[in-house]
Amino acid sequence: MSATRILILGSTGGLGRALHRHFAPNHATAIWGRTELDFDTPDRIASKLMAQPFDVLINAAGMTSPDLCETQPEQAQLANVTAPQILAECCQTRGARLVHFSTDYVFSGEAHDLWCEEDVTQPVNVYGRAKREGELAVLNACPSAVVARVSWLFGPDKPSHPDNIIQQALLTDDLTAVADKYSIPTSSADVCAWTERLLHAQAAGIWHLCNSGTATWHSWAEAALGVADWLGLPIKARRVKPITLASLTQFKAERPVMTVMSNAKLQTLLGTEIRNWSEAQEDYLVQKYQAK
Repeated sequence: MSATRILILGSTGGLGRALHRHFAPNHATAIWGRTELDFDTPDRIASKLMAQPFDVLINAAGMTSPDLCETQPEQAQLANVTAPQILAECCQTRGARLVHFSTDYVFSGEAHDLWCEEDVTQPVNVYGRAKREGELAVLNACPSAVVARVSWLFGPDKPSHPDNIIQQALLTDDLTAVADKYSIPTSSADVCAWTERLLHAQAAGIWHLCNSGTATWHSWAEAALGVADWLGLPIKARRVKPITLASLTQFKAERPVMTVMSNAKLQTLLGTEIRNWSEAQEDYLVQKYQAK
């Protein structure tokens, strides 16, 4: 992809920061947060966007907490449906490319083989329903847009599950993690590279951007501890006690149990196998902790 003016939304999120770091060396890249573009005031979005020069708009912003969405459904609608639709309309009007990020939570979570892009979506909570409605609104307003579904992101820009587990293990040997909820941990660095390939290929429609393999929060945690132990970190725990999703009674929103997505479509575009999440996680943790 030749040098391009890229506007990224989501300056406080890990993915937004990762995308900015990835694209900034070779493109005229800006990143906005809520101060620059507040999704809670949708009537101001179009005028602010139209005053900003860009060729590509990447939307990594939104309301991502399932529990917060459950208790604030109106805000979830603004952030995950209304605002993305306006973004798409602006991109369609000015002929700009749009990449809009979505989630594996659009699926029901019922027992299933790998979920493909064409599978029927039946989200079980407000967050998933809003994100699915946002997908449809974006593609209706801007058919050339890319809707990129991601799952269980990790990377250097914001602490995620493996970072939190290692930090806990440095303090205690009493660790627990859910062992009956399944998805795919995914490297934010890999997502950035795939996003660039999709833009270069003039791709459109829904794409699953995820690493290969399957994990639970429990197996994900134990894999992180394995790397930490190999690196010689002074962790007090090397095992994690498995618990059930149902035992986490503090959740306000229902969580889908099985949302492992197929990356076959992306793999065909790339022309190469996509690495397993455990390999990607090992690379990330080694880079983070080896120099310490």
